[in-house]
Amino acid sequence: MNKKDFFLRLQEDLELEIEVNGETNIKDLDEWDSMAAMVLIGLVNEEFSITLNSDDIENITTVNSLIERIGINKFN
Repeated sequence: MNKKDFFLRLQEDLELEIEVNGETNIKDLDEWDSMAAMVLIGLVNEEFSITLNSDDIENITTVNSLIERIGINKFN
């Protein structure tokens, strides 16, 4: 998966009305809540076989920080 596809998938899965990019602050989104966190955890697990924990969710701020947590090498 490339970054652009990841941005689109995040936008769809979190049902966001804004366009997502690397600088998007996840926690500032109106849609960000515990359910969105669960959707994010599921997406990352499904696409990258990485399990995010509560510390990860707390420490992730922007989409770029999420990509760093997943591992930039996982994106083509």
